[in-house]
Amino acid sequence: MNGFLDWLNDIPFAGLMLVVALGFWLGRLHWKGLSLGPAGGTILVALILGRLGLSFANYYGTDEPSVTIGAFGFCLFIYSVGFEAGPRFFTSLFGGPGWRFVVVAAVVTTVALGLSVAAGRIFGFDEGVTAGLLAGALTSAPTYAAAAESAEGMRSQLALTFAVTYPIGLAAVVLMVQFLPRLMRDDLSTDIADEDNAESEKIKSAGSELTRAFDVTHEGVVGIALRELDLTNHTGCYIIRLHRGEEIHAVDADTTLELGDHVLVRGRFDELQAFAALIGPEIYDEELRKRLRRPRKVRVTQRAASGKTLKELAIARTHRCLIQSVDRGGVHVEPTPDLTILRGDIVHVVGRRDAVRRVAAELGRFERSSSETDIAVYAAGIFIGLLLGYLRLPIGGASLTLGLAGGLLLMGVLMGRFRNLGIVHVHVPRSARQLVRDLGILLLVAEAGVQAGHGTQAGFMGGTLLPVLGACLIVTALTVLSAILVARWALRLRPVDAWGSLGGGMTSSAALTAVRRAADSNEASISYAAAYAVGSVLATIAGQIIIHLM
Repeated sequence: MNGFLDWLNDIPFAGLMLVVALGFWLGRLHWKGLSLGPAGGTILVALILGRLGLSFANYYGTDEPSVTIGAFGFCLFIYSVGFEAGPRFFTSLFGGPGWRFVVVAAVVTTVALGLSVAAGRIFGFDEGVTAGLLAGALTSAPTYAAAAESAEGMRSQLALTFAVTYPIGLAAVVLMVQFLPRLMRDDLSTDIADEDNAESEKIKSAGSELTRAFDVTHEGVVGIALRELDLTNHTGCYIIRLHRGEEIHAVDADTTLELGDHVLVRGRFDELQAFAALIGPEIYDEELRKRLRRPRKVRVTQRAASGKTLKELAIARTHRCLIQSVDRGGVHVEPTPDLTILRGDIVHVVGRRDAVRRVAAELGRFERSSSETDIAVYAAGIFIGLLLGYLRLPIGGASLTLGLAGGLLLMGVLMGRFRNLGIVHVHVPRSARQLVRDLGILLLVAEAGVQAGHGTQAGFMGGTLLPVLGACLIVTALTVLSAILVARWALRLRPVDAWGSLGGGMTSSAALTAVRRAADSNEASISYAAAYAVGSVLATIAGQIIIHLM
């Protein structure tokens, strides 16, 4: 083993990629709903291999080089955090009821930051250990990345503390999601709503919308234009496609039905029953389902559309188009009638070409489907962010600076929010954004973990390990309790929204997964996405603040 690692020390990029590959694989393993995640798995592997002898010193020539591949990963990751949050950041702050989810995210960051600082001072932790404690308790890679930039000379302690506290924080959050709602007598699968959600309750009582096929057998509807039948107003359903003979047809207001036609219909369960009573029995038509048009992606940019529910937009009735799903910050949200559409959402629309164009004009614009990435504009944003980070503003007798993390985060948010600036259009496909974000944090933690493991003496943290682990449990537990109490009893959020916004505030996809399983639905995705947009920014800022507070 030592011989192999010595060989890798002469090929440092190979060693780095080995750490990333093994760490990512380890982070993807699941056990009873728990997983380390890519960042947690990578830093654990890096520490182990670094302790066994893997090192980058042969390449850099020094243990603290000024420019490293980890620093490059840091720039990519922090900018990506801002870029991802940009489209939803301002909408979450000012977009209707979403402000309550943002408050939960702010409570999470504030309480965790305060408790971590208190623990650091009580137990005498240095800034590196305290920052690692905060990042691990929140299971937050953005917090770790921001702290790593500010914790000069303390990165080994930061990396080690993050590695040992991350699994503790992760397990604590998932277990609390599973058991705390029972102790509070909250059922995540039901809608305990406030007065503002009373209308939503009525809509949801009949269930989500479904797609079903029906055989036209009632002669009373034959030969009459759909405009005159007015089936949508009578039943609440709308026809998507028509199968007649060997052909599949789109429908419009002038379409007439014939006996033996098969129609594909969208509606809630009770509405579909009313439709069957007027048209004919339900059937299964595989050909009709197979030959649906591929959905077009429409990005919501129009102010007039933002803030309205799908029911208020009446896209199905007005344009006879089907909304298959809504992509909000990378999380797919079920398109229920009461779902509020917000700026930055990507709506997947199915329908006739001319009708889909009208929908795109009403909501915003078509999302570019090309896999091409505007690397020049994306890189220019990083360039400007780095300059902003070094810019010093004289205020009184002091000189203030945003720092690299602050400059990159600010520029990322602005570029993500304002993607069309005159002739400049920023287009980065989601897959490319995810690759840049994941690769950035993995390069950062892999390098930091290897250097920390290689430079660590046996017994390091021996005297502080138990206090750190105990503090992590306390910080995580009290943060979760505080946020849930605020969400449930101060903000009057439904249980599923309270726990979803908690997961977003902690930037924890594991928490979202646990809430989804407990609720047996994807409804927590709405509150998670709103809280995550602001929570990821707050978590990054907290990583900088805690270094200065200690």
